[in-house]
Amino acid sequence: MQEYQEATNEIQDRSLTANDLHGTKCLVCEDRASGFHYSVFSCEGCKGFFKRTVQKALTYVCREQGNCVINKFTRNSCQHCRYNKCVAQGMRKEAVREDRSPGGKHRLKRPRLEEIPGTLDAKDEIYDSMIETLVNAQPDIFPKSESRFLSKVLFQQKRLNIRGLGYYNDKLICYYIIENFGGNIGVNDLMQYGYLELKFIIEWAKKVPGFQEMSMDDQMCLLKSAFMELNVLRLAYRSMNLDRCIKFAEGVVIPTDVAQGMGWGRELVNATIEFTSRLRELKIDRTEFAILNALVLTFPDAIGIQDKLQVLGLQTKILDALRRYTSRNYPTETRRYGKILLRLPALRTVSAKAAEKFLSLTLDGSIQLNDLVFEMIT
Repeated sequence: MQEYQEATNEIQDRSLTANDLHGTKCLVCEDRASGFHYSVFSCEGCKGFFKRTVQKALTYVCREQGNCVINKFTRNSCQHCRYNKCVAQGMRKEAVREDRSPGGKHRLKRPRLEEIPGTLDAKDEIYDSMIETLVNAQPDIFPKSESRFLSKVLFQQKRLNIRGLGYYNDKLICYYIIENFGGNIGVNDLMQYGYLELKFIIEWAKKVPGFQEMSMDDQMCLLKSAFMELNVLRLAYRSMNLDRCIKFAEGVVIPTDVAQGMGWGRELVNATIEFTSRLRELKIDRTEFAILNALVLTFPDAIGIQDKLQVLGLQTKILDALRRYTSRNYPTETRRYGKILLRLPALRTVSAKAAEKFLSLTLDGSIQLNDLVFEMIT
């Protein structure tokens, strides 16, 4: 418990939130979030309300039907529905300090987890195993294709694959695509990678520890809810080392101006590049990327979820795995865990824009989506 609280306090630190929380809303009342409190982004008001309710074991009664709308204007009108929404959005009672002293400071110092013989080693083994499974579940972040559209591009990639070219190889591929395809490239040419990405995500999800223990309905709800966010996260991660280019697949690197001309639009392209730059700033490594994918998959606020507690339990383990990994591998970056989590609201924003854009392009006939992909984004 104490370890969890200390990790949460890192995210609540003012020096962190001042730079990274811009635009993030409280998941309970939609007011401006002040930090990541009790496992969700929330404002100071909802944070304090939840803490008081749990510490004093308060109970409330709704005067209506138990379905009051809770926002920053109505949050004080029904405490019953406000508390229920706190829980529904993922606030964890276990994360609230048990004592009632001001500031939550303990009068008696409890032993730290690592001071209890054998505890840390056993837990480390559990989380190390989870991390290893997540990393091994994603051996390849680039969808591949044998389509004729890519045959010439992939040929160029192999021809240019000379030792030492590295980043410039991708840039040359960019120029090759512009020169040889120009305005003939369209969104439909790249949609095949969306289909491959979807198949990849479904197969990957089956390997996430605990995912297949859920009901089939809940698995589908989580996949549908996270599909676009996982797409954007993977796209941004493989584009991190590029300048104003987006890496759709192996050998398919599109400059931003070309992507705009293909129908993506300036707003979506710029939002994608901005999110990519935020990952680049942190230098997200392969292991953190793998854990983030699992975290995105297991948000308990997915529409239609039946067993939210089961999903929340799995997400909590993944959060703990990320915290342990960052603290152990980046000991001098004490706020790294919090900063990584604060990238998630931006991911949701970009993903919502992407889903809206693809739905718009589908409805006006610009692109054709197969039934499964269409279901995932609607």
